Amino acid sequence: MFVTKNLYQNDDQWKDVSLGTSGETTIGKWGCLLTSVTMMLNGIGYNETPVTVNDKMKKAGGFQGALFIPSVLPYVWPNCTYRDMQPCETTPAPIALIDAAVAAGKPVILQVDWNKQQGIQTHFVLVKEKKGEDYVIYDPYKYGGDAPDKDVLLTTRYKYNGAKLATEISAVLWFENYSIAAAEPPKKTTLPVPADKLTLFAAEDDLALRAEPSVTGFLWKRIMLNTELISLEDKTKAKAKIGVQGQWIQVQDPQGDQGYVAAWYVSDKKGTPAASTTAPKPGTAPTPGSAPKPGTAPSPSKPATAPVPAGALALIPTTQVTLRSKPIVAQDNIIRYVSTTEQLISLEPANQAIPKVGVENQWIKVRDAGNKEGYVAAWFVKYVGGSTAQANSQTAPATGGAIKVRTTAEAVSLRNQTVVSDATLIKRVPIGYEFTITETGGEKKIGANNQWIKVKDATHEGYIAAWFVAR
Repeated sequence: MFVTKNLYQNDDQWKDVSLGTSGETTIGKWGCLLTSVTMMLNGIGYNETPVTVNDKMKKAGGFQGALFIPSVLPYVWPNCTYRDMQPCETTPAPIALIDAAVAAGKPVILQVDWNKQQGIQTHFVLVKEKKGEDYVIYDPYKYGGDAPDKDVLLTTRYKYNGAKLATEISAVLWFENYSIAAAEPPKKTTLPVPADKLTLFAAEDDLALRAEPSVTGFLWKRIMLNTELISLEDKTKAKAKIGVQGQWIQVQDPQGDQGYVAAWYVSDKKGTPAASTTAPKPGTAPTPGSAPKPGTAPSPSKPATAPVPAGALALIPTTQVTLRSKPIVAQDNIIRYVSTTEQLISLEPANQAIPKVGVENQWIKVRDAGNKEGYVAAWFVKYVGGSTAQANSQTAPATGGAIKVRTTAEAVSLRNQTVVSDATLIKRVPIGYEFTITETGGEKKIGANNQWIKVKDATHEGYIAAWFVAR
């Protein structure tokens, strides 16, 4: 059971407050996800209202207009981790996985359909507990008769798609938390910045700043990729720790907050991925043969890199994942560890990679942000735009007029070319976002694994992955 206090988006205290940065709607009208997240945060030890979460997320860049961006949450509330949004509009909802999370007391937010009109009229609710074959929910929209002591059952209230959990749930937002109650923070101490200071950079997103040099140390905050840090330690000693597993460096961030960061996730050069090595045991000598022989020349060139297939998938890990030289789990094939915010490019054709994503005992060959190539466990990655393959729409073709499509996953990319890279990204859009096809015959590509469709919205024109849209 997940225990929290019921809050309502249409409460008179905040229903007329502008939602996010759009200025076009309010918490009362479209604040269901914001309010569900607020209840979730309070259930893991915080004390927030929809207004305070709205304000803090705006300050942290957690809105795109009125669109709430859950991946920003850990940078504001470090006891919370956002794992994934799993669409299941066209497939049965993963009830067994939801049940397991709820039984463990973990927060789960569900997307449901609040209206009998055609299509999904998006609404978000927080799960409280399983009751029989239904879920008791914290519904952020208050209807007449709702009260904290009255159970609201999901399929009793939201019953426009068969009145069964497997079909009423159209998406699942997965969260984790490190503790139910936020730990009591230790007393802060402030050290002077050395005159001969060493500047470091966060080489991974979501870098933890802790009170002690340990993964169990109190978590002050999480730091974004490329954030500039100042070492508070001797310059020579700190330099020797950079990239070394098991070492910690005491630092100060741009806001003046001090603490320890994992040395294997920092770099002395901005934009350089973490290059992790293992700390040598005290007193041990280098392994014979590890140093280059005198007089030997370096390799004349690097091995040729594999070409990226047309329409290649961009992937990100759902947890820290290991990049390996071979598609097996072994100590001698580790290349590096990849964080949950680093983008990987599949080196396999989309029609080969798609069936593997999320499947145990499958491996995908990828290229990381530093152009290293290797294999990652397919069951620990998801598409940048979602987490399940999308099938072709079965809707009959339109008979004339503009043909519109909707995105079938969260954070789908609109690009200025049919190439997956940071340079081609125009913007990311939410699930259910509508585009108009602008190319002749584009409707024939809808759902195809290795195709792109030229589309436009009110402000931009570009290309969208055909496998992430439907009629």
